[in-house]
Amino acid sequence: MTLRRRLTLVLAMALVFPACEDNVTTPTGQRAVITVEVDPNPVPGSQSPLTGVISVGYKIVITETNGGTGKVLFVSSQIFDPESGAQVALTYFDSADLKVFVGSDTIEPRGTLTVPQTASYILPDFRKEAQMTVNVQVQGDQGLLINQAVLVRIE
Repeated sequence: MTLRRRLTLVLAMALVFPACEDNVTTPTGQRAVITVEVDPNPVPGSQSPLTGVISVGYKIVITETNGGTGKVLFVSSQIFDPESGAQVALTYFDSADLKVFVGSDTIEPRGTLTVPQTASYILPDFRKEAQMTVNVQVQGDQGLLINQAVLVRIE
């Protein structure tokens, strides 16, 4: 084998095989598992007869079900026109916003974090019905990212 081939082989092995360490850490505690619900579901919309703007108020309920803990990295909601698919409203709370508006960004084992939300939007022809997606990302104590999403109707 030529020197060039040997070097290529050594470099390839270094990229493929991870380095060994003496201080391997093992995750401790329970892995967090979350569920996400929207209350109420479906979400009722209130439409202004003067402007046609629809206002909605709802709560995002995040529940840990496995005995782990986690930090909520973000909670977001997007409202879409069901006919065109266009996004017409967005709300987004990161962990700093959750500390201010909710009081905490942490979910305790088998605990619940409730995030109140409001949004306003307008659709063509003064239609009220829309689709809303809610997305939540939590980082468990073990460092794992947990993503959950739910689709909800607005009536």
